[in-house]
Amino acid sequence: MTTHQIAPATDKAAMYIYCVARAESNGVFGPIGLEDKPVYTIVAGDICAVVHDCRPEPYQSEDPETAQNWVLAHQRVVSAAEETFSTVLPMSFNMIVHGHAKDDAASNLQSWLAEKHDKFTHFLDKLTGKAEYGVQIFWDRQLVAKALVQKEPKLREMRDEALKKPKGLAYMLQQKLAKATREAVETQANFYVEDFYARIRQCVNEVRVEKLKKADGNEQMLLNLSCLMEKGDSALGNVLEEIQETEGISVRFTGPWPPYSFVNVG
Repeated sequence: MTTHQIAPATDKAAMYIYCVARAESNGVFGPIGLEDKPVYTIVAGDICAVVHDCRPEPYQSEDPETAQNWVLAHQRVVSAAEETFSTVLPMSFNMIVHGHAKDDAASNLQSWLAEKHDKFTHFLDKLTGKAEYGVQIFWDRQLVAKALVQKEPKLREMRDEALKKPKGLAYMLQQKLAKATREAVETQANFYVEDFYARIRQCVNEVRVEKLKKADGNEQMLLNLSCLMEKGDSALGNVLEEIQETEGISVRFTGPWPPYSFVNVG
């Protein structure tokens, strides 16, 4: 009986993909990848993938610092590719193409690029000159509630009435005021979300609504958006400055970023 030894996986058994861009010749970026891996391009026709050689397994670590360093390295390579190619389609972390007995990783990658050529070209055309921006809008619920009680006649009357009544009756009126204030605050929150979203949507190309995140202190997140827009366009910044002037509202605006949220390679 003949025994066949299975060769161990090597660092060339697969390719880690950072992004896809337009290019007709191979290029080298140097040792800037995850764990300082040499980064280069694989070309298929008029598009390329920015890659490094790797083992056919995902990058996983129980150490948060190690995982964070990998993600930051991924982002650095995508940014470097963007400086070179201007427009790139960033891939998500741990996008890996494997080789196998019949075809190596490079051949499989080129086949994949050829298969997705029309879709990638469509996205490259669509995203030319554009970037992704993050918009997070927060509010101080307590501050808004206090302002509503002061501003709304019915709530103000309930508050003033409670101050005049004996302790037992005042407590009942205060409970009634608290319930009415909660309802007014929720109504105000819904108004803010709809109003702010509509104003932002008018001045960008596309918007993706992301999950709300926990905020620090007394603030709560009202909106978490990824926006696609022309690089250097000031319209969104102007709208956010107006929104920032709303009492109890604060805005976090980040970017420009490679358009991760607007690339779907499925």
